[in-house]
Amino acid sequence: MGRDRVIAIERRKTTGRSIARLGKIGIGIINMQHQVATRAIRDGQRERTMTQQPEQTNPALAAPAPDADALGALIGSYDKGFPQASTLWFMAALLFAFGIFVFWRSAQNLPDTTPDGVVYILYAIGVIALALGVALGCFIRRLVAEQPAYDVFEHGIRTCNRYGEQTALYSDIEDMFSHNNRAMAFRISPRTPWIFLGYSPDQLAVLSELHDRHRAQRAKTLFQQAMDGKTVLFRYFQNTSWRAKNMLMNFPTSELTLNKRQLTIGDKSIDLDRIDHIDISAWTLKKTFLHKDGSIFHTMPMNAVLSFDVLYLLLMTLQAVQPPQPAPQ
Repeated sequence: MGRDRVIAIERRKTTGRSIARLGKIGIGIINMQHQVATRAIRDGQRERTMTQQPEQTNPALAAPAPDADALGALIGSYDKGFPQASTLWFMAALLFAFGIFVFWRSAQNLPDTTPDGVVYILYAIGVIALALGVALGCFIRRLVAEQPAYDVFEHGIRTCNRYGEQTALYSDIEDMFSHNNRAMAFRISPRTPWIFLGYSPDQLAVLSELHDRHRAQRAKTLFQQAMDGKTVLFRYFQNTSWRAKNMLMNFPTSELTLNKRQLTIGDKSIDLDRIDHIDISAWTLKKTFLHKDGSIFHTMPMNAVLSFDVLYLLLMTLQAVQPPQPAPQ
C-alpha cells in the first residue's frame, strides 16, 4: 500500500512538471498571437503614413484612385483596430490561467480517498479552459485584422484593412448602408468589395460626417446626370430577412431607376410629379411610396434601399425643378 502511494505521488509530480511546461508553451502562443496582431496594425499604419497612393491586393477589383488634392482636407480618422480587443484579450488570458490553475491543482497531493474520476474531471476542465483560451485568442487576432482603419476627408474616404488600401470620392460611391444616419458599410460599385466600418461609440461622429457628406455629394452628381437626360440607378434588397449585416450584404440586389421625369421600381413606374411623399414607419419597419391621391405605389423594408438618403434627396430635388403642370380645363 505504501509503495503504491509513493508511485502515485511520483506520477502526480511528473504530471505537474509536464503541465507546467504545457502552460509555458500555451502562454507563449497567446503572447505571440497578440504580438503578431499588434505588429500587423502598426505595419498598416506605417504603410499608410509612407505612401499617398492606395494599393489593392486584387487590381481587378480596384477602382480608379483619386489624387490627394481631390480628397480635400482631413476631417477625422479612426485607427484604433478592434475597440473591444483589450476586454477579449483579458478573457482569453483569464481562461488560460484558469486552465493552468486547474492542472496545477490536480497535480497536487490529493487525499487517498479522492476518486480517480475527480482527477480526470479536473484534467478535462483544464484542457477545455486552455483550448477555449487559445481559440478566443485566435478569434481576437482575426477580428483585429478585419477591422479597417480609415480617414474621412472633405470629398472622399481612404480605408485600410488586411486586403490593402482603397480610396474613393463620395460622389463615386454607389452603395452605402447606413443606420440612424451613420454610415456602416459601403462599396464603390458591385465590382468592389464591401468595406465594413464598425459602429463603436467613439466612431459615431466620424460615421455621421461620412454619411452626410456622401448624401450631399453623391446626390449632387446624380442630379446633374439626371438633368443631362441620363437614367441613374440605385440598388435594393428584395429579401431582407437577415440576422447579420454581413449576411445582408451577400444577398442579390435589384435595380431602382430614376430620371428627371420618372421613378421605376421593378416593373412599376410613376411620374415624379405624382409622388406625394415617402412614408417611413418605425413601427412596421417599412418605407412606402405614396401617390398624391393617397394610394400606395410601392412598399419595401426599411433597410432595403442602399444609399436611401441619396435617393430621397435626389427625388425631392428633381420634384422641385419639375415644370408646372397645366391647369385642368
